[in-house]
Amino acid sequence: MEILEVLLEAVLDSLKMLPVIVVCYILIELLEEKILNKYKTSNLLKGRFAPVFSSGIGLIPQCGFSVVATDLYSKRIITVGSLMAIYIATSDEALPIMLSYPDKYLDLIIILAIKFFYAVVVGLLIDALLRRKNNSKIAENCATASESQNVCGCCHHELKEEKKTLKDIFIHPLVHSLKIFSFILAINIIFGLLIFYVGEENVKNFMLSFGVFQPFFSGLVGMIPNCSASVIITELFISGNITLGSCIAGLTTNAGIALVALFKFNKNFKENCLIAFSLYFFGVLIGVIVNFFNFCI
Repeated sequence: MEILEVLLEAVLDSLKMLPVIVVCYILIELLEEKILNKYKTSNLLKGRFAPVFSSGIGLIPQCGFSVVATDLYSKRIITVGSLMAIYIATSDEALPIMLSYPDKYLDLIIILAIKFFYAVVVGLLIDALLRRKNNSKIAENCATASESQNVCGCCHHELKEEKKTLKDIFIHPLVHSLKIFSFILAINIIFGLLIFYVGEENVKNFMLSFGVFQPFFSGLVGMIPNCSASVIITELFISGNITLGSCIAGLTTNAGIALVALFKFNKNFKENCLIAFSLYFFGVLIGVIVNFFNFCI
């Protein structure tokens, strides 16, 4: 296979995903305003089962919601358990990309189900351990929930509360889709050239050589505060170079640019470091557990 053929194949594979990705982000843009406003003002944010609600919100492939949650947490409107739940559940670009591969639908359902239930468990556990502290902080701040300022979303655009225009509905999703397309294309080209020069089996053997430590590697990739991290992890899984557990580990630790927002909004540096470390720890843990059960089966 010539290099030009490798490049052409990478372009064609990437183009196949573009229509699905564009449609997904247009739908997200249409729903974003209503869901955002409900999330910021809902009484579900303050209840004992708030992490369940946050986990459901996190499954929406839009890291803007995790940024909003970060802003609300910095004001102590939501609990740390709810914050962790939405971070863990956030799937970012994985859903639109995997929807482009019909043979991966079952894997996608498994990934989303595991991330949702794991986010709920972790969120409820953390809140149960910190309930007294959470209650005192939320009691002081819940009255200001509806006054939370606008924050930046996935492409650093402002998440507005006013009615969206046609430009908002179509232009931003298209721009976002093209950015994701560029990430996918770059990764497809890199992997295509890597396989061309190194060989597919050698690449796969290298990734699999991490063995039980593979989730530690993918978890680190997931910590990169950028949409490209979830694209890399998803593409590695689709190409068969990482296991299901490693994919889940990487997608669990990836909350888009939310970690950057955390260090910007929340002034407690030690607390931020603990949240980031906990996210990585829980991501690696679930990855190792899933791999263990897969290897046993």
